[in-house]
Amino acid sequence: MSISKWCFAQWYDVLNSIVEPKVIPYRHLTAGKSHGKTLEVGGGTGANLPYFETTSSLTIVEPDVHMTNKLSKRVNNFNKDISIVKSFGEKLPFDDNIFDSVVTTLVLCMVNDVEKVILEIYRVLKPGGKFFFYEHTVAGSFSGKLLQQLLDPIWIITTTGCHLKRDILATVKSAPFTKLEYDIFNLNVGIPITIPNIVGSGTK
Repeated sequence: MSISKWCFAQWYDVLNSIVEPKVIPYRHLTAGKSHGKTLEVGGGTGANLPYFETTSSLTIVEPDVHMTNKLSKRVNNFNKDISIVKSFGEKLPFDDNIFDSVVTTLVLCMVNDVEKVILEIYRVLKPGGKFFFYEHTVAGSFSGKLLQQLLDPIWIITTTGCHLKRDILATVKSAPFTKLEYDIFNLNVGIPITIPNIVGSGTK
């Protein structure tokens, strides 16, 4: 698995560049809307870094050592208070109620336990703080769900852990946010298959 993770990290930016023009608007709606003391869960190689324009400080949690190596180099190009923490979203190493904003973009498909990660995000947010998310989620149609079901096993292996059929929106809805705003849409990345996406925010 470590070899496959190394390979995925090395090629991640190249693969991501194929869909990045489609994703940029949603980076603006998540990282771009974060403010104050901000936490990003799952920073990857740092694709969101240019969009954290209104944060006073930025903490990035990333458990993958291969991603972190690339992220560390990219952080040096930004004149901002940024710290990288090697940890998992299921057990964030921070006190309660300390962040103004928390951001995830295309991360909750990769974690071991989505519910635990979201509850941890809720815990570390200050009252009134916001969780900004952009994720793909389970399809609404029977045919879409069937396709995700069929593709999921090979997709998990190919991407070293991305789950296509997770109902991430339902899990976000189950968290105790006082206000939840979101849009659901299908993202077309140039192939006949569209991918159900969600973008929005939850207020503690």
